[in-house]
Amino acid sequence: MSTALLQELHQELRRIYIAGSDLAQGDFRLKRMLPQFQQLGERAPIFRRLAEGIAALIEPADIENYQSAEQLQDLNLLLTSVLRTQGLTAPQGELGPLEHRPVSLSTFLPYRKLAAVEEALTTTGSNRYEVVVHAFEEGMFRDLRLLALAVRALGDPYSEIAEFAMQKILPSYGAEVVPYLIDSFDPMGGRVESRKLQVIGQAGGEDVLDLIFQAAESGSEEVRVTAIRLLGAHASYASALLSWTKDKKKAIREAAYQALAVINSDTAVERIYEAFAGKDIEIAAEAAAKCSSEQLTAWLVRDLSEELKHALACKDDKKKAEASQNKINHYLTALEGKRSDPLYELFAEVTQQYSLYISSAGLDLMDAAAQYLEHENSLEALEALYGLEQHNTRYLSYTFRASFRQLSPAQLFEHYVQSVRNKWKMKTNKETQKKLKQFLSILEQQVIAYPYQLYPSLWNSPEETTYLRKVEIMPVEQVAQLWDSRWLDWLIEAQATQLVCVFARPDHTESQSLLMERMQDMTDLRHQSFEILLLGLERAGVDASIRSELLMNVLEQKRSSNLYTFEGHVLEYLYQLPFTYQDRLADMIQKYRYTAREQLQYIWNEMEKKKQEAFVVDSV
Repeated sequence: MSTALLQELHQELRRIYIAGSDLAQGDFRLKRMLPQFQQLGERAPIFRRLAEGIAALIEPADIENYQSAEQLQDLNLLLTSVLRTQGLTAPQGELGPLEHRPVSLSTFLPYRKLAAVEEALTTTGSNRYEVVVHAFEEGMFRDLRLLALAVRALGDPYSEIAEFAMQKILPSYGAEVVPYLIDSFDPMGGRVESRKLQVIGQAGGEDVLDLIFQAAESGSEEVRVTAIRLLGAHASYASALLSWTKDKKKAIREAAYQALAVINSDTAVERIYEAFAGKDIEIAAEAAAKCSSEQLTAWLVRDLSEELKHALACKDDKKKAEASQNKINHYLTALEGKRSDPLYELFAEVTQQYSLYISSAGLDLMDAAAQYLEHENSLEALEALYGLEQHNTRYLSYTFRASFRQLSPAQLFEHYVQSVRNKWKMKTNKETQKKLKQFLSILEQQVIAYPYQLYPSLWNSPEETTYLRKVEIMPVEQVAQLWDSRWLDWLIEAQATQLVCVFARPDHTESQSLLMERMQDMTDLRHQSFEILLLGLERAGVDASIRSELLMNVLEQKRSSNLYTFEGHVLEYLYQLPFTYQDRLADMIQKYRYTAREQLQYIWNEMEKKKQEAFVVDSV
């Protein structure tokens, strides 16, 4: 008997079980197999019965009474019975307990949903990362069938997927995933094994410490680095970490210092500090930045103060001055994010003597001082920042952010606009105009953001999603609460269109006029201000019918047709267009290409549906 053909039929029936019996009718694979069964059926009755079952499943004679599920069950029952008679029932080999690892996962997803994630994790190409992230956010990886693929994702050629699997997906399984990772873990491997170990350490807890320690002692360099960093959460391994700071390989020493910074014991802090006197000052500085020891901070502030004095003394000696500058930068790295009274006093002194220290220590020192003072939240520190800004406008952003937090809305406007309003009007002064442009950019960063957001790809399929850029502007309530109302008049005066969109009010006719004028002049919807102008017109209280007309006018511009895709807010406004624009939309669809054309075609189709619905209502 042809068992190979029977096995092939078994696989095809299994496929149809997964896909659904409704898809069996006309199945081309079963149709291709049917003649072989009919030919064998001339010699063996059982093959004739199987051929009749296949024909009844894919080519029903009575379509009205056709029950695909019953036909599939009958055929599979007959096939299974035949296969059972051909197999061996006696077990081979030695009997023993079955290895198993209980998990709390289930198989709750329909295969159609599972297939998209499976394809994303077993193929290459674009948009796979978005599919994986969305699947994780929807809880789809709680399906048991995706566990193996999640482990496999650690070796995905697209590093962002591999990192996401390591940081998010696999840790979400908890300790249940650890045995699966240990089974395939090779301590002598490379990046993939390092990622496995990271998850093992994160999810395994105390039970896997011996494995991690062994990997730290004898694994490959990449695996050792990961293992050593993991041991930083366990003070009992401090002595081993201290010894690894003297390893020949820099990567191992760096990992050891980082782990000691986490342990933060007296001996660990002393070892990090000792490294500042040797060749490992760079990697020790990075570790010190992550160490919360107040004692270490005090030592480093003291040494930085001494090194600044040394830099002043040797600034005429190029070689010594360069060496001192490098050392100062390492101290600044180590002190990043640290806060203490001595450090504040040091930075305050530096800003007061800007001219003296800028020549010997450079901008890195001043940048660190500005960053520290910005978060000090005191009027004294704010005054020091104002002084720093007078020397260099690069610190304008620091002073404005600090002022925004500490001053009242009226005080903020008085300081930055009212007191220097005439100065801002000096169009012929290049420095003033450069500073004005910088200042407006700082304001935009405070009130405008351009995040990417997941949108349904309705023009393709409601189940598909894609990331589109969306403009986010500060809500009206916050603008009213945090900003003086006089900003709007000045922004119109400064012709800052994008900011006017944020500060616009329905009762302010000048803002309405400016924004409508800007939109009427728009000849290309790819212009950076187009999306925010739509929001500004709405915030200014411009009637929806006028906004729709302005939007259509820009869409009909020749330059606009080169757009690849409509982004978030523009797409939302297009969805809101009334079906009265259907004819104009039809005239310009063919001018667009790529995704933009598909989006417009979808919008036209939706307008057609609305028109038909309106016609039915009117008829009634």
